Amino acid sequence: MKIMKKVFQIIGILLLVLFGIALLVYFFILQYPRLKKDPAVGKWYRVANAEMKTSEGGKYRAFFKKGSENKVMVYFVGGGVSINEETVRNNTYNTKEIFLDQLANVTMNMGGLASEVEGSPFADWSIILFPYATGDFHAGSGEFPYTDHDGREKILYHNGYVNYTQTMRSVMELAGIDMPEAVVVTGYSAGGFAAALLADDLFCNYFPRAKSKNVLVDASLLLHHDWHAIAADVWHTPKAISDLLTGDNLTLDCLRALHRKYGDGIHLLFASSTRDGDLAKVQNYFDTGVMDVSEKEADIYQQILKDTIPQFKEAGVSLFLWDGVPWYDDPRNMTAHTIVATPAVWLPFEKQKQSVAGWLADAVDGNLKDYGLDLVNKRY
Repeated sequence: MKIMKKVFQIIGILLLVLFGIALLVYFFILQYPRLKKDPAVGKWYRVANAEMKTSEGGKYRAFFKKGSENKVMVYFVGGGVSINEETVRNNTYNTKEIFLDQLANVTMNMGGLASEVEGSPFADWSIILFPYATGDFHAGSGEFPYTDHDGREKILYHNGYVNYTQTMRSVMELAGIDMPEAVVVTGYSAGGFAAALLADDLFCNYFPRAKSKNVLVDASLLLHHDWHAIAADVWHTPKAISDLLTGDNLTLDCLRALHRKYGDGIHLLFASSTRDGDLAKVQNYFDTGVMDVSEKEADIYQQILKDTIPQFKEAGVSLFLWDGVPWYDDPRNMTAHTIVATPAVWLPFEKQKQSVAGWLADAVDGNLKDYGLDLVNKRY
């Protein structure tokens, strides 16, 4: 009995030590400290308050890192969309955040533009990073009642705009980045739509004096017959945002409005693969009500892209189109979804002889070019 008692004591001590180590790892490595006045350069912080929440009403936090250069990147993360009860019930978007801060950051960036990559022209920029957990392209400010699969009445909190606004206010109050020389507003997928929707809000309310204003929309092109009603009645975006949406192309409407307002004083960029499998799939749902995809739907997306190019050009948008990266491991002729969040953003494409990161860096300096436009005519 004495031996067993000793064994249990040793096990208890080991468990306490392991628990202590786990707490130290969590609080000092995996969890970022809360943003404070005059944050240290190069260190990640979390931004959160009681008004910020996920679509399920859980805690939401954004992330901030102060750079040594007087330049700012505002980065919106993607993850699906909620437009009606069906998309809510079928979980077509991220409903909550990844729990651990560092893991969430790594997962959302995956070696992309906001990652600490050797040789990155943005390595010393300040970064404001918005995770996605509200289904509203980061632009909502209302509640959406719905009935789940089990017949229970629930509320979806389209709280993206509230999360964004609360974060920006905290960062502007505490971080000392209110007068940057250059600002890049970017995002991928749902976050790319957010960049288009919120860029004017950012430049009007937070960075009006930035000399170099840049908006990069990545993998965000979907046609819907009534984006305005979705924004106004489902997400409850501010009226100034929903009023931008007058046609079936949300991204084009927003970039056109930016071009009309700022003219040559803003650099507008759009990137997409030619046969984006995820966008083709969602477009098929918008068109037919079926959330599935085949090469036929990829053909349709490629045609939409081709038809939109001249409209983008009229709105002063520079484009980077690419292919050569398959849609996951699918053997069909479809191309990958998004690039700014992946290591591929740094790699020059053979045909274009330029990387998306290099294209963006040139644009920040005022050198705007198009790449890969002829790919929309390629037969796959």
